[in-house]
Amino acid sequence: MSAPTIDLYGFAPSVYVRSVRLALEEKRLPYALHEVDPFQDGGPPDWYRAMQPFGKVPTLRDGGFELFESDAILRYLEAAYPERPLTPVEPQRIGRMAQAMRIMDGYAYPAMIWTVFIVLARGQERGRLSMEDGLAQSRLVLATLDRLMPEGAAFLTGDALTLADTHALPMMVYFERTAPGAGMIAEFPRIARWLERMRARPSAAATRSVLEDG
Repeated sequence: MSAPTIDLYGFAPSVYVRSVRLALEEKRLPYALHEVDPFQDGGPPDWYRAMQPFGKVPTLRDGGFELFESDAILRYLEAAYPERPLTPVEPQRIGRMAQAMRIMDGYAYPAMIWTVFIVLARGQERGRLSMEDGLAQSRLVLATLDRLMPEGAAFLTGDALTLADTHALPMMVYFERTAPGAGMIAEFPRIARWLERMRARPSAAATRSVLEDG
């Protein structure tokens, strides 16, 4: 029996909405994306705030079950739909996967997205960090991921795709849209090859952001 369609509420260009969509695509779960723009004047509508009181995206509805926060959604999808798993079974790789995801959330997001991308690609006057600090932190993220990536591995934690890869891709493609981001990624050939490999996946094409091209 096929799974019922999952409802996902969020802003398609959001890196966190895309992270969940990539997981849904890779797990081949049917879903419908309902656009909610948290950046519109006045914020998201009241009906959405009834689901997500903090007004952020995404929120998932699976039958009568509602859940917000992307990390919680990803964990739920893995537990509720274990077919085509995106979580490894080896304890060390589970740890590396979670570590890579937290690196992206804690260090890449404020630097690569809310500093470099929004200033250089989106024209905002200033980011969360100074540009100097944002670029330095972005380089440290890339260097750390490159160091932690197993030798000869196709993906961030080994030879199989995991949530680490689907979580990192949306931030990396935006960062690469900037001149310093593209140049910096090229300095780390393994990360550059990983990015091209991820871009070529059908899940990436199905969730491609309109901001990827300008």
